[in-house]
Amino acid sequence: MRLRKRAGVWHCRFYNADGRRIERSTHAHDRKAAEAIAREWERNAADPDHAAAHETTIGQILSTSIANMDQLAEVGRKSTATANFHRVKAGHWLRVLEQGGAVPFPARRLRARHVDDYIATRRSEGASENTIAKELVIMRSALKLALRRGLWRGIIESVLPSGFAPSYKPRQRALPPDELQKLLAQLTPDHAARVAFIVATSACWSETERAQRVDVAKHGNMVHIRGTKRTSRLRDVPIVSAEQRTLLQYALDNAEGKGGMLFAPWQNVRRDLVDACKRAEIERCSPNDLRRTFAQWMRKAGVPAEYVAPAMGHADTRMVERVYGKLPANVLGERIAASLGIACPTFAPLPQEKDALAGLGGNRKVKKARENKDQMVPRGGIEPPTRGFSVHCSTN
Repeated sequence: MRLRKRAGVWHCRFYNADGRRIERSTHAHDRKAAEAIAREWERNAADPDHAAAHETTIGQILSTSIANMDQLAEVGRKSTATANFHRVKAGHWLRVLEQGGAVPFPARRLRARHVDDYIATRRSEGASENTIAKELVIMRSALKLALRRGLWRGIIESVLPSGFAPSYKPRQRALPPDELQKLLAQLTPDHAARVAFIVATSACWSETERAQRVDVAKHGNMVHIRGTKRTSRLRDVPIVSAEQRTLLQYALDNAEGKGGMLFAPWQNVRRDLVDACKRAEIERCSPNDLRRTFAQWMRKAGVPAEYVAPAMGHADTRMVERVYGKLPANVLGERIAASLGIACPTFAPLPQEKDALAGLGGNRKVKKARENKDQMVPRGGIEPPTRGFSVHCSTN
């Protein structure tokens, strides 16, 4: 690199990676400033990756990461839902750092203070610590990809916090049969049908939006669930217990979907569920709480976690054991007592829930669930506990 002063302005001469000579004015009158500019040009010319990293913005890095996730979804390595999740979380970074793309933020300028400001902004917007942690994971993934592709030359550990991992506290809300019945009575027929379908089959919300009438087997003993989150979520769920049969029939009788779809579109589901719970005078619940209800009922009935997990679309039993099917203390006590041969009254039993679903039919469109007594929840007695959820102790 050589510098020459012409008419008070410093010019530089350097060579690119192909050996071609380049001459350019630095537009600087100070020699030190000119040297800094010239050395940056020389470095960029010798190393195209360095030049790319110098010019890359945060928006471009996030766009590259989103495109990569879309490609993985196309070839089946990621689900469409995961790709969309990635896009939404990346959108928050773009909105905060680049004002929605209006003001490009050079990636080379990204520092820990910018990430700290981002975290403070998201907290002020009401985002939970778990939500912010997920957004940090998305940015970490984007920066790793940018490093591999030569779009960024920074050090991830110096930019993103390494210890930002709030303790995960899964919700434990699951509806007992009497509360489920109260909730159904406060919903419109189609909405109540969808709630019953989730509890009967373990379908998540997006899976109910894809549910079709042809997914229910002719004799009602199997339901095909159109899951897309991962390969294990595309599954067939057996309808075995009396509760499942009752709720599934209730769903079929009350669903109002058109064109082969089982359910009609439902906007503002969370708000509607909260309002219905208030009217029913029960604790609020979410769509995922209904899915958890399926697992809790199965586990209370004595169904092993290794059977509940595939029914819910899990690859193994960890989520059932840690989140969805975690047994309440009293049920756990009863199981321990039974294994030790101790009578169940040692632990306070749950209130008997016999005929808890017998009142299904509070909505105007119920046809069979109220009339067919064979579909009601069986009472405790000589029937084995796996017939229903009204028997709480295997030693009874």
